Amino acid sequence: MLKELFSAGVLSGATVVPNGQDQGSWKLMVHRLNGESVAVTVAAKPEDKIYIRLNAALMDAHRLGFRDVAVQLPDEFEREDSQRTGCLR
Repeated sequence: MLKELFSAGVLSGATVVPNGQDQGSWKLMVHRLNGESVAVTVAAKPEDKIYIRLNAALMDAHRLGFRDVAVQLPDEFEREDSQRTGCLR
């Protein structure tokens, strides 16, 4: 259904956001032109789809038709290029 909404021009964007309930997992949010944002759900179920890998969420956004996707980093983002952890400044 989301693919059809994208093709019809109803969706304005997509954002991958941290899943607030489980650190290290993600949700894919799609945004409608009317300003409403909804989480992508598991097929044929009303529950939000939770992604363990960021890349999997990006691949689903691509399958829907999005070519630009925003990624919201978690507050406690660990950088691989540094031993420092904590909030980004």
